[in-house]
Amino acid sequence: MSDFFKNVKETITETGKTVGEKTKQVGNAAKLNAKIIASEHSISDNYTILGKYYYDTYKDNPDESVAENVNSITASMETIKEMKGQLLAIKGLVKCAECGADCPFEDNFCGKCGAKLEKPEPPAAEPEEDISDEELLGFEEKEGESKEDSELF
Repeated sequence: MSDFFKNVKETITETGKTVGEKTKQVGNAAKLNAKIIASEHSISDNYTILGKYYYDTYKDNPDESVAENVNSITASMETIKEMKGQLLAIKGLVKCAECGADCPFEDNFCGKCGAKLEKPEPPAAEPEEDISDEELLGFEEKEGESKEDSELF
């Protein structure tokens, strides 16, 4: 009978060692995956910094191979600026040109820095248009491209 218990003890010991080794392998794999993800994020962040640097430096004279991308970024930035102005108008606010604070439209001076507020001309009365979710999210169809194609990107 003691042989039986000895065999059970050895089996349990071997199984414990195997489980311990597997646990260590899983832990090491998880650590490596975390390091890979951190490195990928670092690469992505650096691509973004590099792209912004290129855009800021060469936006007025981009290389022909990326001119379309640069022009697209410029157009998007202008659209965002216009939409932010519309959003401020809807909220009854104006942005201070000196400090960037949002101030009530009826104020003549910024409540934060005291600068005189430049108020935009009220827009001509245009019929209000609803903005579709696709347009809001940038998924509007481009000429010659189906909606399914535009959703791929």
